Parts: sequence; C-alpha cells; structure tokens
Amino acid sequence: MKEFKKNILISLIVAFVSQIYINIFNDDFRVSAGIIFLSIIFIFFKNVDIIITSIVTANVVFLLRVIILWFGGSSFYYSFGINYPVIFFYLSFGMVFSLLNIRNQKNIYLLFTSLCISELVGNLVETVFRYNEDFDIDNIKILIMVCLVRSSITLIFVNIIKEYNILIEKEEHDERYRKLLFLISSLKTEIYFMNKNMNNIEGIMSNSFELYEKLDVSEIDDDIKSISLSITKDIHEIKKDYIRVIKGIEEVTHIKAKHKEMSLVYIFNILEDSTIKYIDSIGSSIKVNFKTARDIKVKDHYILISILRNLINNSIESIDSKKGVVDVDYFCEGEKFIFSVSDNGNGIKDSDKDYIFNPGFSTKFNMDTGDINRGIGLTIVKEMVEVHFSGCISVESEYGVGTTFEIIIPKEKLEG
Repeated sequence: MKEFKKNILISLIVAFVSQIYINIFNDDFRVSAGIIFLSIIFIFFKNVDIIITSIVTANVVFLLRVIILWFGGSSFYYSFGINYPVIFFYLSFGMVFSLLNIRNQKNIYLLFTSLCISELVGNLVETVFRYNEDFDIDNIKILIMVCLVRSSITLIFVNIIKEYNILIEKEEHDERYRKLLFLISSLKTEIYFMNKNMNNIEGIMSNSFELYEKLDVSEIDDDIKSISLSITKDIHEIKKDYIRVIKGIEEVTHIKAKHKEMSLVYIFNILEDSTIKYIDSIGSSIKVNFKTARDIKVKDHYILISILRNLINNSIESIDSKKGVVDVDYFCEGEKFIFSVSDNGNGIKDSDKDYIFNPGFSTKFNMDTGDINRGIGLTIVKEMVEVHFSGCISVESEYGVGTTFEIIIPKEKLEG
C-alpha cells in the first residue's frame, strides 16, 4: 500500500507537470515537461520501481488528459482517441530507461545519450500509434531535436541537484567537524584539569602513606592504623582510575583529531558560528563581534579554543541587558599575539578582582535554584595560558560597566 501510494503521488505530479507543454506537428502531439520530472525521480530515488511507476504514470497522465479535454467540450470518444498513444510513450520510455540502467550511469555523456535514446524510442512508439504511415523523415529530425533539448534540460537539473546535494553534505560535514572540534576541545580542557588533580592526588597519597608509617611505629590503636592504610589504598585506586580515564580520553582525541595545525582565522570562524548558535539557543539578543588580523597556523588549537570559549561564555553570562555586546579580537605585536575578550556586562567588583582566578571562586549564584557555578573556568584558563603557552592573562573591569580579559602568548608557543 505504501509503494502504491508513492507511485500514485509521483504519477499525479508528473500528470500535472505534463500540462506544461508545447504542440509540434499538430494540436495532438505534445512535448511536455512531465518526462523531465519523471527522469529526475528515476535517477535520484533508487527505491522507485521504474517499470511499475511508468505503467501507473502512463495511465494517470492519459486519464487526466482525457478528463480535461472531455470537460473542455470534446466528446469522450474523441478525447480517448487522441490521448491513448501517450500510454505507449511512457511505457516504452520506462522500459528503455530501465534496460539502459540510466539511474546508475556515472559518465555524463553516457547519461545524456541514454536519456536521448529513451525519449526518442518513446516518441517514435507514440507516433506509430498516433500517425501510422503519415510520418516522414523530417518529422523524425524534429523528434531528435526535441529529445536533445529535453534531455539537455533534464541533465541540467540533474547536475544542479547533485551540486546542491554536495553543498548540503559539505555543510553537514563542516557542522559535524565543528562539533567534533568543540568536543575534543572540551575533553582536552577536562584532561588538563584532571592532570592538575593528578599532582594533587599524588601529594595527598604520599602524605597519607607517610601518616600511616608514623602511625605504624606509634602505640596508637591498630584500628586507626588500618583505617589510615585503607585511606592510602583508596587514594591509590582513585589515582589509577584517573590515569585510565585520562589515557582513554587522550587516545580518543588523538584518533579523532584530523589536523595538527589550524588557521587562526578558521578558529575564530568556528568560535563565531558556535557562539551565535549558543546565543540563539538561550533566546538572547547579545551581539558578538569577532575581529581577525594576521593569520597563522596554530599547533595547539584545541587548547586555544578552550581558553577563548571559556572567556566568551563568561562574558555572555555576565550580561543582563538585551543590548549586550561582546568583542573578541586579536592582533600581533612584535613576537607575541594578544587576544582580547571584552563585554559591557555587569563587571567585577574591586573586592573580587584578586580572587577571580582562584579555584572555586564564583559570583554566578542562581537566586531561584540556589545553584552556584563550580568556579573553575577562569582557573583552567589561567593555568592553560601560563603553563601551556607560557603566556599571561590580565583583566580590567569596572563594576556595572564591563570587563576586558587580555591574553598575551609568545609567537613561538602559538605558531605551528
């Protein structure tokens, strides 16, 4: 039933499109646009049965033409008589189309030739039923010209659709790649923070074991010694789990990373596209301006994306006004690159400026839910800038006016 409905739908569309036509030879012989549409359907929809669809289409086109002519004042017998040859046109066209395997033709010249042959056979079969012997060589020349023109139009539409599909696939590929970049960027940010915690865990485990050794030689209760050793073992297990997770993430990101280097301008394009989509998703009207200058290849682009995205998100979250603006730009000054993220948000209080890079410090408190941001974003940013890029980060802010974060990275640390 589903296939039948699909065939009926295609047939009806072809029948109505076939009402766009011109007459050649006389008012009975039509050259319509319906066969162009049908050819395109056959080429692009591989699950459409060519023979069955041709049979259904032949009958639907015939019936529609009979009904239109009949309601136009002609007798039913006359309407039937001048339109029945169109059935044989669509039937012969479909059979030749299927025999030549046109939908799988990759060569454009073979595709064009096959389309011409299919149409020419269909037209010749129709003329046999329509005119019998009253048909000469000049008429065949006209039919050949019709086939050439109509096949050319079909081929043009086929190529347009193919190019459009390629464009859509490219856009989808680019979109998937952008998401992949941000996923890897996020994972690398988490790896960075987990590696930092690894050092802390190592220190805690060392202190815990040292405590156990001191307790072991003391006269303290054995249960306390046992608890101390158990804590040391648990910390060691946590450390091993951290190592497994880090190695797993690093392996995935290494496999998925396609480029060791990336254009700085392209990085900004990715950030701009992602930021605009994020702003739209939260229903905000904040305007974000991305400005680019000299382009270079960045070797650690995931880390740079993480840094800038954290700062951009902080700026967006600090803006309450509907006329909020965030400016993101960079420029080269001598042997260093300077990145700037500015906003006209709430700004930072003077009393908070000395603490904004401290782990756990946050001013983002939700009065409705009581939730508070974990406050590690700027901590991660600072450590990535200073440790990974050997750079520095500074902030200028006026409470109630806005904030500007500035990052300075040596050229040799950034450039691939």
